Amino acid sequence: MKCVLVSGGAAQLHLELQALNADPEIRFVMMLLAAQTGISHEEINHLLVTNAKPVIGGIFPYVLYDKSLLTAGVVLIGFTCPFNIAVIPALSKNDSVESELQKQLPWQSTERGTLFTFVHGMGSGVQRLIDGLFNQYGLEINYIGGGCGSLQKLDQPCVITPLGILADAAVLLMANIPSGIGVAHGWQSISRALKVTEVEGNEIISIDWRPAADVYRNIVEDHSGLRFAGMPFSEIARAYPFGIAKLADELVIRDPIALHGQRIVCVGEVRRGSYVHVMHGKPDYVSAAAGRARQKASENLKGRTPRLMLFMDCISRVLFLGELFSRELSHVSIPDVPLAGALTLGEIANCGYDYLELYNKTSVVGLLASDTTGIN
Repeated sequence: MKCVLVSGGAAQLHLELQALNADPEIRFVMMLLAAQTGISHEEINHLLVTNAKPVIGGIFPYVLYDKSLLTAGVVLIGFTCPFNIAVIPALSKNDSVESELQKQLPWQSTERGTLFTFVHGMGSGVQRLIDGLFNQYGLEINYIGGGCGSLQKLDQPCVITPLGILADAAVLLMANIPSGIGVAHGWQSISRALKVTEVEGNEIISIDWRPAADVYRNIVEDHSGLRFAGMPFSEIARAYPFGIAKLADELVIRDPIALHGQRIVCVGEVRRGSYVHVMHGKPDYVSAAAGRARQKASENLKGRTPRLMLFMDCISRVLFLGELFSRELSHVSIPDVPLAGALTLGEIANCGYDYLELYNKTSVVGLLASDTTGIN
């Protein structure tokens, strides 16, 4: 693996891609691009469709390189392992995701691969993709990736593929590389379990047969002492996500981002009949969760030596932690192991023993071992 940061313009990006293309061992490139990078989509599209080797990835609010959080810049990672790739356009209108996966992304190996997954984070087809992936590949592989997009332009093309930058799409790459995945969030429940009784897409309509906004407002206002009437919803809600009860050891976090009348709009779907808790977190405990995710990833790497850390962290964790986010990077870092990653609109992962999930407000750490010796 080779990992480089491009901090200049299109010319430097072109030169770095050429250098990776010239390396006969490099087979494909991952590109993580910060939304405020001063390179036009037209220039990037030209580089993607003309590049000699496939490029996959996404555009994100921030990217990570070593211990730096960057609003502008491009992280390139060159991989030397065998791979298969799939691009699924028009995801929100695609009712045959599983058949597309069977056709584009066959996986018949008995060895555990790693599936890099990038999807339009605010698109309506994300849960369909998650379900299709799990139904097709189950627990036989490791998954890591995230939701692409900009906080300012939610509908803008953001998924980087060999076909160019796409909207409402997903790019998937099955890599023959061993990995250890760790997931942790650091949020704690402040309510009893609440039953979600009505939903529509990513909007919660009612909880315990009462208007969802009323139930949420009462719990949060009682705990915080704040009043939604005097503040923007997002300013309070960023500290009070939902936690969905699952079979896994941690609740799956779902981020409430807006009100639609009495409905609560979330980043990702919440299924009818599921049970949720209202969560809250102290900054020190939330930031320390990244260290727990790193520890879990190391355990799941099963004694192999990590060559690269791929850190997919949630943009809303930065909004919550502010300047304290530097602590999160300190908690997650490993000496002498390069770190690359992105701040995402939803994190995609499983650890090889839990159901594949779309997470919010969660740290996902992928430790990648050598990609030249295959999987043992």
